[in-house]
Amino acid sequence: MEKKVEEQNTEHISFISKSEQFIEKNKNLLIIIVVAIVVVVLGYFGIKKFVSEPRRAKANVEIFPAEQYFAFATEAQGEGNYRMALYGDSTSNDKFAIGLLAVIDKYGSTPAGNRAKYEAGICFLHLGQYQEALKYLNDYKGKDQMTPILDEMMKGDVEAEQEHYDAAVKHYNKAAKMDNNPITAPFALFKAGLCYLKTNDKAKAAECFKQVKDNYPESSLVAQMDAFITVSESK
Repeated sequence: MEKKVEEQNTEHISFISKSEQFIEKNKNLLIIIVVAIVVVVLGYFGIKKFVSEPRRAKANVEIFPAEQYFAFATEAQGEGNYRMALYGDSTSNDKFAIGLLAVIDKYGSTPAGNRAKYEAGICFLHLGQYQEALKYLNDYKGKDQMTPILDEMMKGDVEAEQEHYDAAVKHYNKAAKMDNNPITAPFALFKAGLCYLKTNDKAKAAECFKQVKDNYPESSLVAQMDAFITVSESK
């Protein structure tokens, strides 16, 4: 037993000795590695504090006028306001009155720049510039619960406006499945049903309308569903 303990102690001492020899032999390399790790960590926090955060704050300031025009446009559906939101207001005395496209160009990697992509997509949709609308809606990466669903529905709207009903249905059905909530899901299903009617697929249209009626009784769409079901079941 004593011999076994002695052997273990000898192995332990040998291991320590070898470790010390390794450290002594490679101490310059180890110092470089430690310094590199420190530099990377400090660099990350330095970039975040002195570059990323101020850049994000500046982006939020510069996007504000564009988002005001966007809000005006969504309330009044004014083409002029959609253009102002996209391209900015050259007549403004505010030096920061740039448009959503400029915000995307300057701050595309920031949250404000990402939000601008979603808003730009909606603006182009209302202006009838569908390829541009799809481009920005596809570039948007929503991280909240609601806007990714709305973004998907907007893609469906873009396709439906171009009478690409099969493509539109895919977006609407995807949006309906993303979150089974009583706000977006029934509207996505209803729009999918309308597209099915356009392609004369009445069976699938009726299925969509019945889902709205049966699964979302609190939706404002329910009152209209019987009429649409009747149309979709007619020969």
